[in-house]
Amino acid sequence: MRTVCSCEGQRRLWEAVKRRKTVCKRKSWMSKVFSGKRLEAEFPPHHSQSTFRKTSPTPGGPAAEGSLQSLTCLIGEKDLHLFEKLGDGSFGVVRRGEWDAPSGKTVSVAVKCLKPDVLSQPEAMDDFIREVNAMHSLDHRNLIRLYGVVLTPPMKMVTELAPLGSLLDRLRKHQGHFLLGTLSRYAVQVAEGMGYLESKRFIHRDLAARNLLLATRDLVKIGDFGLMRALPQNDDHYVMQEHRKVPFAW
Repeated sequence: MRTVCSCEGQRRLWEAVKRRKTVCKRKSWMSKVFSGKRLEAEFPPHHSQSTFRKTSPTPGGPAAEGSLQSLTCLIGEKDLHLFEKLGDGSFGVVRRGEWDAPSGKTVSVAVKCLKPDVLSQPEAMDDFIREVNAMHSLDHRNLIRLYGVVLTPPMKMVTELAPLGSLLDRLRKHQGHFLLGTLSRYAVQVAEGMGYLESKRFIHRDLAARNLLLATRDLVKIGDFGLMRALPQNDDHYVMQEHRKVPFAW
């Protein structure tokens, strides 16, 4: 009987230790998401935000954008409804969803759901934190907007939905059916979005047709900021030092 009690006590102690570690780990990455302190060397102070904030829509944006302010906040799991899968990556799955926003409106969104084992992968978590910290400091009509994050496991990033999908898929599906004028307008819009990133001293590092998303037939937006990096204040270029896979357009 004494042996059984001893084993039971050890089991309870071990479970308590594991719970404590989980709580500490969760607090750690939550503080990174909100403060960005660990990433200050990569994201200078003027990029990092101490709290999520609500911003006005970009001047000159479509009327649909004007009706809903760009909102970056904590989103409750119960306020999200997930549907079919839109894409699949190394660290997460992107699904179409609907978000019951605080305004009372139901907003169509894209939801990046991190895979369950990502929390134990420091590099993957750092990429997620970088992407959140970068996206919630950006506001341009040719960039996909971040609406908020879900911090309960599995963590999720809730962004603007581009209902027409990627430019790459559209080009492949409708070969020869795009007018040169349309492609020229897309090129100008992408250049404007990249110019905005340059003004904020960001380098996208993964600009490709697969990451250009069509909000409408006339509006293209740059997405997927997981590999984006910020230039230090006194540098005019970025040298990749990570020993990691590099994406190629093909």
